[in-house]
Formats: sequence, C-alpha cells, structure tokens
Amino acid sequence: MQHAIDIMNREPLLVSPDLSVGDLARKLLEADVDGACVVKDGKLVGVVTSMDLVFQDKQVHLPTMIAFIDALIPIGAGRTKTELEKITASTVREIMTTDVKKVPFDAPLDEIATLMVEHHITLVPVVRDGRVLGTITKKDVLRAHYGG
Repeated sequence: MQHAIDIMNREPLLVSPDLSVGDLARKLLEADVDGACVVKDGKLVGVVTSMDLVFQDKQVHLPTMIAFIDALIPIGAGRTKTELEKITASTVREIMTTDVKKVPFDAPLDEIATLMVEHHITLVPVVRDGRVLGTITKKDVLRAHYGG
C-alpha cells in the first residue's frame, strides 16, 4: 500500500496570504499547477486553487483572469477598469479555503482518495506539525493507482 509520502509532490507551490490575486494567477501558470498551499510563519493556513480565482465573490470568469496576466483576450462586456483593479488588488487571504482537508505523511492512498471524493477537493496538503511537506492532486492519486 502506498502512502502520502510516496506519491506527494515534494516541491509544492507555497504562497503568502498577502499575495495579490493577480500574482497568484501568474504563479499558478508559471508552476503549471492548479493550486497552492497558503502559509504564514511556515505554517499551513489555507489552500487556494484556480477555481477560487474563477468563483471568488466577483465571479470572475476565465477570460477576465487571462486578461490579468496580460494575454490578448478581450475582457467580457460590463467589466470596468475599476472592477478589474479591485479584483487584482484582492489578496489570497480573501479567496483561500481555511477549512483545509489535509493528511499526515503516512496516510494510505485509499484514505487520501476517499477524502478527495467525499469533500470534492482536488488538492490535499501533506503536513507534519502544521508544516507543508508536499501536496497530492487527483492526478497523483490516479498515477499511484494506475501507474504511469
């Protein structure tokens, strides 16, 4: 039986709760990941995913988010410069999930898969003493179960 430590990404993206939403979007794209662990003073305080960017209070849709990262895609009708400035000024703290479902490094694969399914989550931090050791995604679980 495989455990969290066997399948986790050992170099997860870690971000500050004070990071702007625009900078978060850039970091997610640069790292080619769908989420990040939010840490303060070395301890896990939240998780933020690309879906949090899409479904934040302003309900920003993907073309708008792409505009934030200087892509040449038009912004949807009705979006004003002021609204966009507000959204880019938002911080990770405002959109992150603080009720984080996490696992210890020795959690078995079936427990991790069950947690992901039951709570509809795509990113699970692996922690020890509140510190992030790594992350596990749906792809990691599939890879561990089916190989590849």
